[in-house]
Amino acid sequence: MKPLKKQTTPKKTKTPTPKPSMSPTAGYHHGNLREEVLEYSRKVLEKTGVSSLSLRDIASDLGVSHTAPYRHFPKKMDLLQALVAEGFRELADAMKRAWESSEDPLMKVRKAGEEYIYLLLNNPRRTELMFGGEIYVSGDPLSNDLRECGDEAYMGMFRIVEYGQNQLVLKKSVPTATLMMSFWSGVHGFAVLNERKWKSIQSSLEEKKSFQKEVLQILEIMIEGTRL
Repeated sequence: MKPLKKQTTPKKTKTPTPKPSMSPTAGYHHGNLREEVLEYSRKVLEKTGVSSLSLRDIASDLGVSHTAPYRHFPKKMDLLQALVAEGFRELADAMKRAWESSEDPLMKVRKAGEEYIYLLLNNPRRTELMFGGEIYVSGDPLSNDLRECGDEAYMGMFRIVEYGQNQLVLKKSVPTATLMMSFWSGVHGFAVLNERKWKSIQSSLEEKKSFQKEVLQILEIMIEGTRL
């Protein structure tokens, strides 16, 4: 008689862990999704314009569910306002750098002009949204964040011009807001008119240096017109 085979307990098989699905909340493995959407939107805006911005397309490109970005931006206008607020926040920071750059009032003004020109040249489509475009004609109320950032940027430049007047180097006969707007319009106009030129010379260090020299010359002309 053959010996009985020893019976063995069948091995237990592990139940595979289900993979996370791309449900509306699945995209939240991106802990900073709002910032990612803003950063990516800014790139799309500068490359192809505001009409190319689509929250669904952005979600697809970022690898999150189509509904995930809507948690932060219920509609496209909310995204546009957030982009504009970001622009004004960067402008306010630029004016702060100008303020802290020197105790010399004219150096402050010159630095403010430089900061403004290059901020616009590097973000032309966003600047268009900041000072015109569809966010102001859409009928949607402006967000508190946008208003606060806009006011902070405005006051940053206002303070620099006011300081120059108080130090008796800029015209006191002109109201501060008017004098500031004259200077602001000048640097804005120069940057807008030279946007295409700036893009075309990025590969040439020599041409960039020549352009930067031109910027300083333009600023000297503008400042000369505001001095006492």
